[in-house]
Amino acid sequence: MRLYLELVEIAEAEEADFIRIDVTEWSSEDIEEAVELLRKHARSTYTSYVIQRHFCYHDEGKPCAVDVVEVR
Repeated sequence: MRLYLELVEIAEAEEADFIRIDVTEWSSEDIEEAVELLRKHARSTYTSYVIQRHFCYHDEGKPCAVDVVEVR
């Protein structure tokens, strides 16, 4: 399993921004710090966005799962 943090801008008229960080090998403290940095960036940059944890099981032949952290 791979673990990603993702920030997805929700935009209708233009191509949306997308940030993905592979945090598979990170400590839980470092992951939480990254989540807070993504929140700070998202709140100051985008009107609408989603921050999520993406649990990728493709290497194991299983579907991915997503845990939504914040939606605005």
